[in-house]
Amino acid sequence: MMLSQRISIEQKQTLIMTPRLQQAIQLLQFSTLELSQYIEDELKSNPILEVDEESSPEDKCETTDEKDNNLWEEYLENSRYSSDLRPEIDYNVTETNYENFVAIKPCLTEFVLSQFNLLTNDREELEIGEYLIGSLDEQGFLSITPERASQLLEVSIVKVMKVIKMVQSLEPVGIGARNLIESLIIQSKYHYGDLPLVEEIIYNHLEELSENHIKQIASKLKVTPGEIQQVADIIKTLNPRPAALFTSDQETKYLEPDVFIQKVGDEYVVIMNDQTVPRLRINAYYQKIMANMQNGEEAREFLEKKLNSALWLIKSIEQRRMTIYRIVETMVELQKPFLDKGIKHLQPMTLNEVAERIGVHESTVSRATANKYVQTPYGIYELKFFFNSGISSNDGEGLASVGVKEIIQELIRGEDAIKPLSDQKIAEIIEERGFSISRRTVAKYRDELEIPASSKRRRYE
Repeated sequence: MMLSQRISIEQKQTLIMTPRLQQAIQLLQFSTLELSQYIEDELKSNPILEVDEESSPEDKCETTDEKDNNLWEEYLENSRYSSDLRPEIDYNVTETNYENFVAIKPCLTEFVLSQFNLLTNDREELEIGEYLIGSLDEQGFLSITPERASQLLEVSIVKVMKVIKMVQSLEPVGIGARNLIESLIIQSKYHYGDLPLVEEIIYNHLEELSENHIKQIASKLKVTPGEIQQVADIIKTLNPRPAALFTSDQETKYLEPDVFIQKVGDEYVVIMNDQTVPRLRINAYYQKIMANMQNGEEAREFLEKKLNSALWLIKSIEQRRMTIYRIVETMVELQKPFLDKGIKHLQPMTLNEVAERIGVHESTVSRATANKYVQTPYGIYELKFFFNSGISSNDGEGLASVGVKEIIQELIRGEDAIKPLSDQKIAEIIEERGFSISRRTVAKYRDELEIPASSKRRRYE
């Protein structure tokens, strides 16, 4: 078989992503903050665009007589310097407002070191303490052995152990330990005093206790299961990560919803939050300039290009707004039980189902709901939260997986701790409420909620 090259004509259909189409897709999946930043960048680069700033109500309601204003200004000017008893004040000096200062959260090293500096004046101990505190890991444990620290600092091991004990006496309680067991022992002694049984279980039976093998531990130590349960309750109050408060990445986040759902009478109304994104318009000054320009001029071509870009941006933003509005409007229709009764009545809803209702592609709904938030009568939720699978009821209705998880949590919170509910029993209770669910599905949802199995939830008297 001989290979040869030849030219042939072939007809095929492909999707070409034009720059404008890419821009529209990008705008659709932007969060409110990202869209505001994008608009700000466009305003800097496109002179045709400007923010449509309407006059504020304060400007419209300003009816004070100019003569009265002059009288008040004259009065204040005279009264400011008229009294000889009044101290001289420099009104040009800006006073310090301490409310403007932002409190900086200290790191673990700074917090512990500030306490350690109050314990001793010995220079050698201060140097050792500074080195050891700087060697604490994210959990608050020492990441270096005393022997290695003694070798590096060229000091005696006795001195190092003394300073370690000093560090371990500081807050947060349990800091400076060499491992988890030592940290738990330090915390137990600090909070509860000397408890031999607690120390014995921490030293030798901690792994068994984590599996809730209460009876086995009680049999080995020749005590009652109830005593071991009391020890387990004490150990649960201890912190396995003493430095968690300082290493946590969870900060308070303030969310501004893109959409509001408000109940008016018996109906729910969808209101777009238009205050977060500035309204744009075409600059009238450049429109007049373009009208007086002749065709073919380089400046006119430049302005026409910017005008087309500005019009397309305004159209894309409005299209994004209407797409989100239609999605939330459809969501209100499908999730009315949730809006009426709460999260346990959240209905199953898929991207494809919403896409078919509003006549767009499923990917469009996915992009439009990314990083968007809606305020409901039960709080602020991400739009993606409402899209999930669920289970069916005997009468044809459905219940979203989030609602099922809420029911599982409710049942476990109300269970008898001595005889906790098994996954099979939970499935039977949910089926009695009219929803078909298997034991394996209950186990799956329970694992996702990070709730241990019934054998590990059981308590002993």
